Amino acid sequence: MPDPDQVTSADWVNIHNWLTLMWIYLPIVIGFAFTILIAHAWIPSMVMTRQLPPSANRARLPLTLLALVALVFAVIIMASVVMLTPQALSMIWERLLV
Repeated sequence: MPDPDQVTSADWVNIHNWLTLMWIYLPIVIGFAFTILIAHAWIPSMVMTRQLPPSANRARLPLTLLALVALVFAVIIMASVVMLTPQALSMIWERLLV
């Protein structure tokens, strides 16, 4: 493995952009996970145990659609990270496809 080069101001800009996108990505992925958890685990379980009325099942479709929107945004942000800052990623990982 070669010795690392000195980090330039352009590298710092790439790292800043990468970290900013990653900090935006984190709450979107957490929101996606909780929305799926509520729509497909908590609501059906609580309806089956009769803690919620059966009409609560109607909230599952909008929650699933909201989760899909969050997933699309997460994929777009991750694609932006990979495409906008390849220099920053190559400084961290030598081979991107492994």
